[in-house]
Amino acid sequence: MDIISNILELFGAAYLGDFSKYMFQSGAYSPVFYTLLLLPLIVAFVYYIVLDHILLAQLRKWMLIGAGTSAVTTIITLIIARQKISGFTFSQNILETGVSTADFLSFGFIVFAYSALLFFLFSLLFKTFSSRTRNIPF
Repeated sequence: MDIISNILELFGAAYLGDFSKYMFQSGAYSPVFYTLLLLPLIVAFVYYIVLDHILLAQLRKWMLIGAGTSAVTTIITLIIARQKISGFTFSQNILETGVSTADFLSFGFIVFAYSALLFFLFSLLFKTFSSRTRNIPF
């Protein structure tokens, strides 16, 4: 879990103080990381392999699906993070956490960027198996 937290904290460049501490102590990094990996993977697989429709073979639609996937991934991971931190602090009787909304927004931005990158990489992988959407993203 230590490597996962390092990856999601950009190897220390985005250490968010109490937020990062409580994320680690509550064990929230693992489910966040698995969500971050699985959602873009599933959406890219469905886009290129399952659907593989000529109407989807447009860069604008691919970008919209990628942005939507990143947004949904971000929302789900923020919900997971909020629940895990709240559950941990409640169980430990911690009343003042020092975790701010800005910490959640910063973490959400990092997750959004990682999700967009993963969707792009999975697209490069799956497009070779596609017949109609092979030319998207390029």
